[in-house]
Amino acid sequence: MNFEIRLATPEDAPYLLRSIESYFAYDGIHFDSVKVPVSLQLLLTREDIGRAWIVRVDQKPVGYAIVGFGFDLEFGGRQATLTDLFIEPAFRGKGIGAATLQHVEKACLTWGVNAIELQAETDNSEALSLYEKQGFKRHTRIPMSKRLTST
Repeated sequence: MNFEIRLATPEDAPYLLRSIESYFAYDGIHFDSVKVPVSLQLLLTREDIGRAWIVRVDQKPVGYAIVGFGFDLEFGGRQATLTDLFIEPAFRGKGIGAATLQHVEKACLTWGVNAIELQAETDNSEALSLYEKQGFKRHTRIPMSKRLTST
């Protein structure tokens, strides 16, 4: 098995969009077919807001990861939020997710990131186990969000 992880480019957008839609469906997240492609294009062309990676086995894309950059005094400055980690079902349980997380962590360190945060569904025991084995800790905080719209 020839395994590689590389930074995504705008040419990877078609694969990423299909995979993002699959990931969103799996987690019950609404896929906005207008906003997601526009946001993805922005991410793939602006290194200051985040990065995306393509995960490949034998030259075939089998997954992806996305981080967005932020700033948090709690972590002493720059932090990243792992918004997406998706490995196609046939390739799960083979160490690819763990290797991808380790790759993302090393890359983030080179970019001055002091912490990586993520969210997982409480009933996704496979993902929770993976994250905990990679050193992520659960918190008692409750994630909250509010979608903003201009009027």
